[in-house]
Amino acid sequence: MHKKDLWLRLKNYHFDHIVAPGFWEHVTARFGNTNPSVKAFARKIAKKHGWKNIFAYRALEEYKKFVYLGLLSHFQVTPSKVIDVVWHEHLLFSKAYRDFCNDVIERQFDHHPELLPVEEQTSRFGEQYLKTLELYKTEFGLEPTQDIWYNTKFDKDQLRRKLSSDSMVYAGDDPNPLHTYFGSSPAAEYPEFSGFDGGDAGGGGDNGDWGDGSGGDGGSDSGGDSGSCSGGCSGGCGGGGD
Repeated sequence: MHKKDLWLRLKNYHFDHIVAPGFWEHVTARFGNTNPSVKAFARKIAKKHGWKNIFAYRALEEYKKFVYLGLLSHFQVTPSKVIDVVWHEHLLFSKAYRDFCNDVIERQFDHHPELLPVEEQTSRFGEQYLKTLELYKTEFGLEPTQDIWYNTKFDKDQLRRKLSSDSMVYAGDDPNPLHTYFGSSPAAEYPEFSGFDGGDAGGGGDNGDWGDGSGGDGGSDSGGDSGSCSGGCSGGCGGGGD
């Protein structure tokens, strides 16, 4: 699948698979008609992990980028803590996740968690994490979002010193980065390549209480403290690759 086609499939995926048959009426009544399944999923993650709704929404969008990188790379990509939380939450909808792999990305995207914190394995995941960040910069032409991508258990400075320069090179079949296929597109239409933040969540969405979480968060675009992201494999995992 061509890079551009793959990304558009992911970008336009709204997690509709997670909505059970016959439940759409309830979801749209609660979240409106614009991407209600994304908003419902983001709200669920936000409430469970103590995040703001809009932060969870942004994390879902960055998770799509992580999946894209995993399908593209020749190594297993490793997520940040925030991305890992979203990945785990998606996996919990087991049938929906299978349908996503079969219908949207047309390939299995398996989760390979760290079994034991053995130094050799932890180091390998750490190197994969850094390569994932570098591949993100190459493909999207931007620095990874700080609050979502740089929350990790790995010591990035220490790992960088261990990596040789040739181990950080781009790995993929198409030498043209993804962002070059969208160079002339409007920034508001493709914010993932421009640094324009916000997407189509709109701050408040279609429902008056979408943006305020449990009713009094004050609107700060934050994921809360880092402890809320410590579940799952905390970045000690990988997926994709050949």
